[in-house]
Amino acid sequence: MDWRDLQTFLVTAQAGSTQAAARETGLDQSTISRRIGAFEHAVGQRLFERLPTGLVLTPAGEAMLATARDVEDQVHALERRLMGEDADLSGEIRLTVPPYTMDVFLGAILADFHHQYPDVHVEVDVSMTEASLTKREADIAVRGSNNPPEHLIGRKAATYHVALYAHRDHASKGLEQDWIGWGTTGEMEAWARELDVPVHGRIWHADEMGAQLSLAAQGMGIAALPVMVGDAHPDLVRLHEGRSWPNRDIWVLTHRDLLRSPRVRTLFNTLADGIKAHAACFRGEAPFPKPQL
Repeated sequence: MDWRDLQTFLVTAQAGSTQAAARETGLDQSTISRRIGAFEHAVGQRLFERLPTGLVLTPAGEAMLATARDVEDQVHALERRLMGEDADLSGEIRLTVPPYTMDVFLGAILADFHHQYPDVHVEVDVSMTEASLTKREADIAVRGSNNPPEHLIGRKAATYHVALYAHRDHASKGLEQDWIGWGTTGEMEAWARELDVPVHGRIWHADEMGAQLSLAAQGMGIAALPVMVGDAHPDLVRLHEGRSWPNRDIWVLTHRDLLRSPRVRTLFNTLADGIKAHAACFRGEAPFPKPQL
């Protein structure tokens, strides 16, 4: 039995179709289908019913799915233990961070880390997706969260604040302008009401922070943004007498097994210490230092 075929079966069973599995794995759909067929041939059982709406597991497929999950958990646990026993400050580390953080503060921290430990190569994934530390999709994650997963080891490094921003040409209007909203109907209004901030209109709905930032920079209205993002934009100014409000804690997270690895532990602490050193900046009480050229 080929471990790659077992992995392909597991991804396909969870995704529900070969097309969805292809998107998730980066393989083409024909490769997925070929591996599924080879896996069924190897185990001597039909594992999927092929329906027009997608794939449905047969009873044999249901039993195989439980086994495949157990095997995957054991393989990932072994990988984490082996990495944790690696005593060298060299090798690869997968790091996942939110958008905008590289430009504002993480880039400088990682540059300092590289100068000190040039043999450690950091692969950075910039996204908001929940990369699984348990499955080694990432070794370390920097995330904004008030409820980090209990099965991970973490250090709360700072708390970032949000403030209200508008284009500098519209600053004289204060809060008497439209808002760039988010979330479900009423969610933004409830947030503003709790903070005693009046909402006079709402013309845009954008759940993604990049879209909110772009619309505000085009003068389309008020956006509530993390101060580390809003203060750094040359066309935006903070409204409401410079006030800001706590939003989320910034955590550096990893898996307990991986923290035994010197390179993971060193980067983990470097990130947490570097973020903590700028706690006042995340509260909007001081500007982030300009990068050294």
